[in-house]
Order: sequence, then structure tokens, then C-alpha cells
Amino acid sequence: MNERHPEQDWFKKAEQDLEMARRAMLPGDPIPEMACYYARQCAEKHLKGFLVSTSSSFNMVHDLFYLTQECAQYNPAFSQLELAAETLGRYGAGVRYPLENFVDPDAEEAWEAIALAEKVATFVKNQR
Repeated sequence: MNERHPEQDWFKKAEQDLEMARRAMLPGDPIPEMACYYARQCAEKHLKGFLVSTSSSFNMVHDLFYLTQECAQYNPAFSQLELAAETLGRYGAGVRYPLENFVDPDAEEAWEAIALAEKVATFVKNQR
């Protein structure tokens, strides 16, 4: 009988989000806002996947900085991701809703967000 690993479901969804972030930046009609959003989602799901693999319960929040700190309780090396979490954390509601005082990200920021999501993904994969 195969042992179920629920964290794999999180990692699969995270990789799909990363692919969507990349697709949002395809030449022709890039959508930097959505690239940033999906990059953020990728990081969030990787962090949650790690938490699922290490504990039976955790707070289901969307705060990347908080999730990074939760992961650091199991592995202090996760504190290296705090800056990435802080940067990607900006791309939640602001990129999806017309909020005052939020400036939509440009292509350069979108590629930076994708690179940060890739960094989080690689880091989490190396911790398993």
C-alpha cells in the first residue's frame, strides 16, 4: 500500500502557480500583476507544503512572513526566506483589486517575483 504524502498536493499546486506566473509574462501581452500574484501563491503553497510535512496542524493564513517564521520553528534556515516573503507578500490583494496607494508592478518586478518564488521553491525542495 502506498503511503499518502499530502504535502505533495501542496507542492504540485505550487508548481502550477509558478507555471502560471511564467505564462503571465509571455511575450505579446504580459500581465505583470498576475505574474506577481501567482509567484506569491507559489511561495505560499511551498511553505504550507513544508508545514504539512512537519506537523499535523498549523494556522491557515496567507501571511508569507508568518508562514516563513512557522517553518523556521522546524528548521531555522527558513529565516533566510524572510526578505523574499516580505517582498512577495505585497502581491496579495493589491494586484487583484483596485486599492488606493497600490502601484501595479511592472515587468521587472514581475520577473523579480518569479525569481523569488523559484528561490523559495528550490529552498523548500532542498529541506525535504
